[in-house]
Amino acid sequence: MTETQTPPVTLDALGPGPEYRSGSIWLPQLFLETRRAGLSNIEGRTFIDCLIEGPAVLLPLSGCHFDACNMGDAHGDARNLMLSPVGPQRVTGTIPIKDCQFVRCRFLGVGFTGPKTFLDEMIAVLGGNA
Repeated sequence: MTETQTPPVTLDALGPGPEYRSGSIWLPQLFLETRRAGLSNIEGRTFIDCLIEGPAVLLPLSGCHFDACNMGDAHGDARNLMLSPVGPQRVTGTIPIKDCQFVRCRFLGVGFTGPKTFLDEMIAVLGGNA
């Protein structure tokens, strides 16, 4: 039996921004590029008319705004997009964002986490129950 190997998938770098327009943003790739640049958070970026793709869980730290965005398929309940942290101080495995603007973006396969106040506000804005 011969073993065939497929070459690894190579993706074009998304780059450091600060602005991304009308593109497809794969969050795991953007996070990896950010970490390889020595940064802990995706910070100070603006996304306009982009498709923001997971799988991922975003952790907005501060100064993030979502304007006229489609947050994804909530299957009839906005709370389905939200994940409550269990620990009081940290959330491991998330993609932290800070001072980012999302304008008319569409999210696919993305969940959101953060403090209860953030989650309650997002649920209220999206028309769910807090």
